[in-house]
Amino acid sequence: MDIWDNFQLAHLADIGAYPAIYGQSFVETPGIVFVLAPVWWIIHAAGMSVSYVFPLWHPTAWPVLGTYEALLSASALFAVDAVAVRLGASTARRLVICAGEVYALYNVVLWGHPEDAVAVACLLYACLAASEKRWSRFGWLIGAAVAFEPVVLLALPALLFAAGWRRVPGLLARAATPTAALLVLPLTMNWSVTVHALFSQATYPSLNRPTPWLHLAPSLGHGGYIGATAVAATGDGPSRFLAILFSVIVGVLFRRAVRELGVLIAVVALTLSLWCAFETVIAPYYVWPTIAVALIGLSATSRSRTAATLVFALLADLASNADLHAEWVWWVIVSALAALLAASWPQARARSSGPAAVEAPCCVGMAVVGARPPTNSDR
Repeated sequence: MDIWDNFQLAHLADIGAYPAIYGQSFVETPGIVFVLAPVWWIIHAAGMSVSYVFPLWHPTAWPVLGTYEALLSASALFAVDAVAVRLGASTARRLVICAGEVYALYNVVLWGHPEDAVAVACLLYACLAASEKRWSRFGWLIGAAVAFEPVVLLALPALLFAAGWRRVPGLLARAATPTAALLVLPLTMNWSVTVHALFSQATYPSLNRPTPWLHLAPSLGHGGYIGATAVAATGDGPSRFLAILFSVIVGVLFRRAVRELGVLIAVVALTLSLWCAFETVIAPYYVWPTIAVALIGLSATSRSRTAATLVFALLADLASNADLHAEWVWWVIVSALAALLAASWPQARARSSGPAAVEAPCCVGMAVVGARPPTNSDR
């Protein structure tokens, strides 16, 4: 589990070696390092054993660290429920959504990446702040999300269109502040290593699920991670650049529709799906942000669309966990996520609310991940 690696980085922060965290295998923004620091103090003070550097079958620290990780990941459940309540979900629908979220969240906990759940939670609360036009809160929540997992930046263009151009400079300043503050020391003390880790990340096809984008990614030779062959995921590779480009296109297409909370949530799910659609190599937990946000669409859907949404979410989750290092698995995952987005997309309302502004961009937005938009027969 990757949680042990990040747990050791919390150790470095505690002993004053925080600038050296990017000299390890860490390639994310460092919010999780500070969140794990308190539990490291407890485990260290109690003298518990950990599963690092060598695997340990029964580390005594796991009941503490595992519980803490689960609680961090559960933050996403509260955010999802808060949005569902705002969208008018009944108690029964909220229970269905919660059950689906718990099942999907297992991937995040199993692989040891609670930072993804915390980032999505902050992102959803930012959407709520945007719906209430609390822009200062919105900016800080986006900043907190990015400090834990920068993939949420894919949703930023659509969110900025919801805020309006006049607010963009201030919002970007707030959104950048938390991450910038956390990166000051690593960049100052270890500039080249930190920049390389953040912008020229290596990924390992033999350890996760390769995608067709692998053929366009430059090879980096044998990496330091158990001798596996590495390829470029960012920097020299084109795939994440394309994901960012399409996230901007989606933001432009939905620039008016995102003023409605239900559509904004659907667009956020669409932009997060670009992570899987354009990644060189994907890990099983990469599908979770899209599933987590898309399931909120169950707040107000018919029974048939609810069933379809749950089926496609289950299919995407199962395919991502298939122990097959074959490119066709990627096609199944992306197709399932596209169908999930189509099934969970909010229905158009009365003509006075501008259905053309909602459904016309939907056709192009769904084309990004290969799905058709919902038709009248789907509703």
